[in-house]
Formats: sequence, C-alpha cells, structure tokens
Amino acid sequence: MRKFLIFILTGIISFSGFSQNTLDLTQEVPFDNTIRRGVLSNGLTYYIKHNELPKDKTSFYLYQNVGAVLENDKQNGLAHFLEHMAFNGTTHFPGNTVIDWLEKKGVKFGKEINAYTSTNETVYNLSEVPTVNEKVIDSCLLILSDWCNELSLTDEEIDAERKVIQEEWRQRYNANYRLDKQLKGVKYNHSIYSKRDALGSMDVVKSFKYKALRDFYHDWYRTDLQAIGIVGDFDVDVMEEKVKTLFSKIPAIKNPKERKYVTIPDNEKPLYKVATDKEVKNVGLTLEIRQFYKKDNSLAQQRENFVHTFFNSLMNARYKEAIMKGKTSFKSARALYGDFEKNYKAFNLNLSANEGEVENAFKAVYTELHRVVQHGFTQGEIDRLKAKMLQNNENWLLNGETTTSDSYAKRIKNTFLDGLAFPTYEFGYNFSKSVIPTISKEEVSALAKQYLTEKNRVFTITAPEKENLQVPTLNQIQSIMAEVENSKLEPYVDQFPTDMVLLDSLPAGGKIIGEKLNRGFKAVEWQLSNGAKVVYKFNNAHKGHIELNAVSQGGASVYDVKDIPSLQAVSLVNRFGIGDLDPLTYSKVMVDNSAKSNVSLETYNERITASASIKDVESMFQLVFMRFETPRFDEAKFNELMTGNYNSLNSPVQNPNTVMNNTYKTLVANGDPRYFEFNKAYLDQIHFNRMKEIYGERFSNAADFTFYLIGDVPFNTVKTMVETYIGALEGKNNKETYKPLDDYFPKGFNKHRVEIPMEAPRAMVVIKMEENVDYDRETIMHHNILGDILNIRFIENIREKEGGVYTISVNAGDTRLPSPKLNMDISFSCDPNNAEHLNDLVYNELKQIQNEVKQSDLDKVVENLKKTRPLMKQSNAYWMKTLETYYNYGENMMAPEYYDAILDKVTTDDIKKAAQSFFNSANTLDIIFIPEDK
Repeated sequence: MRKFLIFILTGIISFSGFSQNTLDLTQEVPFDNTIRRGVLSNGLTYYIKHNELPKDKTSFYLYQNVGAVLENDKQNGLAHFLEHMAFNGTTHFPGNTVIDWLEKKGVKFGKEINAYTSTNETVYNLSEVPTVNEKVIDSCLLILSDWCNELSLTDEEIDAERKVIQEEWRQRYNANYRLDKQLKGVKYNHSIYSKRDALGSMDVVKSFKYKALRDFYHDWYRTDLQAIGIVGDFDVDVMEEKVKTLFSKIPAIKNPKERKYVTIPDNEKPLYKVATDKEVKNVGLTLEIRQFYKKDNSLAQQRENFVHTFFNSLMNARYKEAIMKGKTSFKSARALYGDFEKNYKAFNLNLSANEGEVENAFKAVYTELHRVVQHGFTQGEIDRLKAKMLQNNENWLLNGETTTSDSYAKRIKNTFLDGLAFPTYEFGYNFSKSVIPTISKEEVSALAKQYLTEKNRVFTITAPEKENLQVPTLNQIQSIMAEVENSKLEPYVDQFPTDMVLLDSLPAGGKIIGEKLNRGFKAVEWQLSNGAKVVYKFNNAHKGHIELNAVSQGGASVYDVKDIPSLQAVSLVNRFGIGDLDPLTYSKVMVDNSAKSNVSLETYNERITASASIKDVESMFQLVFMRFETPRFDEAKFNELMTGNYNSLNSPVQNPNTVMNNTYKTLVANGDPRYFEFNKAYLDQIHFNRMKEIYGERFSNAADFTFYLIGDVPFNTVKTMVETYIGALEGKNNKETYKPLDDYFPKGFNKHRVEIPMEAPRAMVVIKMEENVDYDRETIMHHNILGDILNIRFIENIREKEGGVYTISVNAGDTRLPSPKLNMDISFSCDPNNAEHLNDLVYNELKQIQNEVKQSDLDKVVENLKKTRPLMKQSNAYWMKTLETYYNYGENMMAPEYYDAILDKVTTDDIKKAAQSFFNSANTLDIIFIPEDK
C-alpha cells in the first residue's frame, strides 16, 4: 500500500524476541506467574489474579468439569437443570436471595450473573462485582462455596423451575435445533453425544424424580471436578487465604464415580444423512471428518495451531474470491479445521446452494479444495497472510494491558478443563513473532490432504421438507469426489494487484483556518478552508486505534416517497468497491490493511464511518476522501445483487421470524407511505441511476459535514491527515437540515392477534409503546430507570413465580428527531395457550408500578448504572456519542447534571410519576403472534 505521508510511531512496547533456531518446540508453554494457583487437600483447584480493569471490581467464576454426557437416560437434561437450580436456593442464600443480594450491589442478573451448561462443562460467573467492601468479597466466595456443595434443591423450587426450562426449550426450538436433532446420530456415530444436549428431554424435565437431580448433584458436583477463578482489584495474598479457609471446609466425596470422557467410535465407511424441515430455505451439504486430538502444552502444538489457522484463512479466502467473481453455483462455502468435542477436532467442509444446484456446487467447492491438494497455496498468499498476522500480533500486544477481568477468567477455564498453560501476553507476542515467519507454504498446503482421511467421514444434507426433494445421494457425492480427485486441475493463479493502490496521487489538500480547544472534552476543533468542521478527541482506551464519524443532516427525510426504494439501495455502494477498484481487487489491496469505511443513509442524517489501526491511519483518511470524491458505482454488481433479491421472493419457504418481523413493521408503519414491504413492487422501483444521483446529492458537500475523530494517533499526524484529505474535499456554501416527517404510529390502544405458519409450539408477545414529551434529562433518565425496574419485576414475577417465560425483554428509550419521544418495547415467547394470561400479567405489572415502586428495586438499578458508568465513559463509542450530542444539541454528556446528579437524587416517587405519565398517555401496539392452525 503506497503511503504519501510517513509518520513515526513512538512508545510501542518492544520485547526481545527469540528465533526459531533457538526455540525448542519440545518445551512447554510457560505459565503466567502473576496467576496464583493451587489445589486444596479436597481436590478443588483455584486460580487468583490481580487485575484493575475495571477498577475496584472483581469477577468470580466456578468451573465444573461436568456436563450433559455424564447424565444417564433418566437424567437427560438434568446437568442443565442443576445449573438453573444454583440460582434457586442454597444453604446461605435461600430461594432467589442470591440474585436479590447481588443486584443490590449493582450486579445485573443475565448480564453479570449467569451460567451455562454444555456437553462437557458447566460454568458460573459473577462479573464485575464492586469489591471495595471486604464483606462483599466474603459473600461472593460464600456463593461459590454454596454452589459447589450446598444447593438446597427443594421440591418446590425444582417444580417451579420445570416450567422455566420448558420455556427455554420452546425459545430454542427453531429449524436449526430440529435439524441438529435429526443429524446427531451420524454426526457422533451413535455415541452418547448423539443422545445428549444441554436442554435434554422435555419428557424427563417434566417428570423426573427429585432424587434423580440430587443424585446427579452428589455424584458430579464435587471438589476434584471443580475450580474457582477469581480475577480483579484485590490483594492476592489476602484472597488466597480466604479461599483456602473457606473452600477447604468442603468435604471430598468418598468413592467418587470415574469421570470418563466419551470415545466416539470410528467409522471405516462414510455415514450419510438427510435432514429436512419446513422452515429451511436453501440446501446445505457438509463433509465432516473427525480426528482424535489431545491438547497439550508443547510449543510444537502451539505452532501447529498457527499452521491450521493459516489453512483456514487461505482456503476460505479462495472461496470468498470465487463468490465475489460471481456466477458460482454455491451461495456460500467454508472450510474449517477446529474443535469438535472434548479430545476431538474435525475438518468441516460445507456449502449452501439452491435445490437442483447442489451437485454442481459441491463439485465446485471440492475442486477448489483439491486444487490445494494438487498444487498448494502460492507463496504470495502465504506472505501476505504472514504480514497480516504479524500486524495483528502487534495490535494484540498493544491492547494486552486493557484486558478485562472477565476476559482473563474465561481464558482460565481452558487452563482447568483442558490442562492448558496460561502464558503472559509478552510470551504470546514473542512466540507469535518468532513462529509466524517460519511457517512454510509446503506445510500449510499439505494439510488439505492430511484432513481428507478415508476414516470417520460423515456427509450430512439439510434441506426443505417437500415432496420430490432433489438432493445428491451418498454414491453421487462420492462419484463427484472421485471425478475431481482423478482430474488434472490447473493451478490457482494469484492475481494480486501488486501495482494497485487506493490513490494514484496525493490530493491538493486544504488548510486549517481556525482552531479551538474544548478543554472539558480534551478535544480540538478545526475549521477547514473548504467549510468542513473536524473534532479530534484523543482517547487511548482502545490502544493503537482510531475511529471516524462524518455526519450531515438531511438523510432520507428530504426525499419524496417515490425515491425511497432507490434511496434505501444507497447502502449497496459499500459492496461496489471504491475508486477504480472493483470489489475483488479492493479486497486484495486491503488484505493486510485494517482500514475500513462504510456509507449509510439514515432517516435524518447521512453518515460515513471509518476506522483503522495506527499503522493504517492514512489509508483510513484516503478511504474517507474516496467515499466523497471517487465512489464506485458498479452496475453489473448492482444487477447481480438485484437478481438475488428477486430470486429470494420465489422461495415458497417462509421463515416464521421473518414473517413476524415483516408483519410487525407493517403494523408499526400503519399506512405510512414511506414504508415499503419487501416485494416485487418494491424492487421494481429501485433504479441504479437514481441511486447514484442520490448518493451524489448526499455526499458531495464536505462543508455540510462534521467529522468526529477519536483515537490515540499523535495530534500532529491527525492534523496533517485532516488537512491533506478532508481539506481536499469539495465544499459548498449551502447548508442543509432535515425535514420533519409525519408520525404514523397508531394512536390509542391497538390490539392484534396474528396467526403465523410455524413448526414450533410458540407464541410471541410484542408490546410497543410511544409517547410525545418535552425533552428533559430527568424525564429521559427516569424513563430508562423505569424500564430497568420493570425488567427486575418481570423476571421475579413472570419468570420465577409464574414460570411462564425463559427471557423477557424490556427496552426503554427515547428519540429526539424529529421531536422528542419516549418509547418502550416489551417482548417474550411462551406457550401459545398461556400467551393471553401472561400478557395480562404484564399489564398488571404496569399498573402496579404506577402505585408502588420498591426502594430495593430502585437501589438495584441505580447501583448497576453507577457501577457500569466509569468503564462506559472510557469507550470510544461513548465519546463519539458525547461529541455528536454536544455539537448537535449543545448538551454535555459528561456533566454531572446529564447523568450522575440525577442518579444521586432519584426517588421512588419520581419513578412512580414517570410510570403514571407514560402508561396513561402512551400509544400502544399490543401484538401476539400465534401458530397457524394446521
């Protein structure tokens, strides 16, 4: 990539590397000695690390070497059920008090209090707990200890949770879940994996004996299979003593059952299975070849992982290139070698295609794979990927010190469950820097043949459920493979544009004619000679990175209805390439360049966003320049994309989520002429030339844009780039504003019950509310707090007490354009027979909160908002919003009166009044989607 401006990066951390010649690959990866680890006399393992991101907070994790494969048939689903029960009563925290206590400390259920279960592991987490108070640390440790050995498992709580688990199953019972159930037998060669998943059998969940769950807990939740990870801002010595004192009291189980690991039987002959579903649109074909693989800590295996990464990246780049060239018989294709199940990896080759094209698609995909078998990758491909990975390595190290406590805790899980070392960032950086250059074209290319073993092949096909389905048989697939393997293929031609650059010459540039410091934001504002305004805020929360937002008023609002279809197609420009570079050439030119840019046309604004690492900051500015001055309009690519849109209308398959979403949008639009359903009539109104004209009208006047920049690029570098590239943009004297659009949202209370064709026995309840208000920060904040309190109450009363849902979403927010509004969206899925009842319970809660707001609920929300604010204020995203808010509305998001002062003085009466004001006057859409009668 040609660079016209050269600048020196200073302050980059450097370490003495080690060469391949001096690196003994038989050695093991060294363990980070800043992590305190040990094993107690009862067998429980602990890992403790000091980390100050976020400050004054700690994350507590419990890792269990326990999962669904340890269940017997009468316990199918109980590993996951037991995970739920950890939040439903322990010796020291009866009922739901563990959640209640944590939320009073500002820790939010679902987001920061959570757990998951898989086939081989169960993990619990309490994340970012404020731990300045030592008693909070003690209580969190007590929670972990109770989870290890003192779950209550009362009859009443077990019965209550049965319904919640069934609702989780209902929520996940989609086409992918149903297809997976059909394919498990061949995928896992009828081993226990084919009979177990986390959710398990709903017949078992509904009727298992209490003893079955308690037996599973006794047999498998035991110290030799448990570890705790504690990472945060604390004294490690003190924490270790607390852990030893408390967790050593847990007795080891006498005569424990052997924790066996599943062996999947080899299959000498290929297995084959077709799975169908009425909600599947395309045909998918997968070849999966599994291999036994035992992870270890050797440097040799770490290097081997890099070689596999090279193969995955290069092979998929070839498939991406084929698709970008157009006229492929496959819609998508992917080759991946990666983790399969415990002690197994698998090579996975998959594609999707239209019915009738599957054989041609598979032949094309397998041909590209065999081209690598016969000829390998090119040296150019290898060298470019090396350069990209080495640069990623530099960026990785640069941000190592910004690693959060949760990120460390999640990595520790692999240390316990797989016995893997936890290296320092410095070691990882130096190892990568040493090893990547040594990886050869020959060893990466050889993997293709190594993956394609005859043993353990599994072919699966997913397809629409229909009569006379046309998919290839196993014999047909194998015949295609034999034909390709016996063919003499031409080598891949690496057409990398070595002489291509983004810009052929340096633009004339402009001058900064005015400079003003914003001391409150520690930002600088520049006025350019072409009329553009630029604001740069230095922020190093994301080290070695810069982001840009260029925003102007107008957007779609200034166009007539007839232009809306073509206007909405403006986003296709992002897929046309840029300047003289077609999409494929552009992707190759940018292969080792982190710079990105994107154009969007919103209702009231037009926007260009861009980002890059420091190394590629000039490329980012070049891309922004080109988005204005030399955008690319590719009519052939446009026609190709439109053909795909038209073809998508021909499928008889209707995804229920798509149908619900389209129906929802139609009801919200309520006859708004600016809303178009996605159909042939809409597509017929999209015109290439009009789209091109609209783009030019929206992005031809830099003087009408404000360019916001946030990052840690040196001030003088940014200043030079701004003058050279943004200063070179065309600027005109005319300024534009948006045009307020009419509000078509239905007035009053509007009830809709809509039948949708779907396979799942599931209803979807959606309540959408809107209210016009005068803008006021207290009004906005009180409304947002109201939404968070409702979320607590819904979980407590509709999930836990009623058992009617697995999740229920409450999103309270506001909009300012064209006029201030408050909005609230409430949604959940449930049993269709229970939908009206649960909907009534929601409205009962909305009435109740107008009469009573619990102080404890308000305290929980306020504590959580105060806890998350410091870290939020450091992020680039928040600063970008802060700058835009200030320059658009003159409002300072960092000022106490914007946020913190309101939290400090909010009362239950404030929230009660907010509820009364909103719910008594909000316009409401009340929608329940239910399965269509068959």
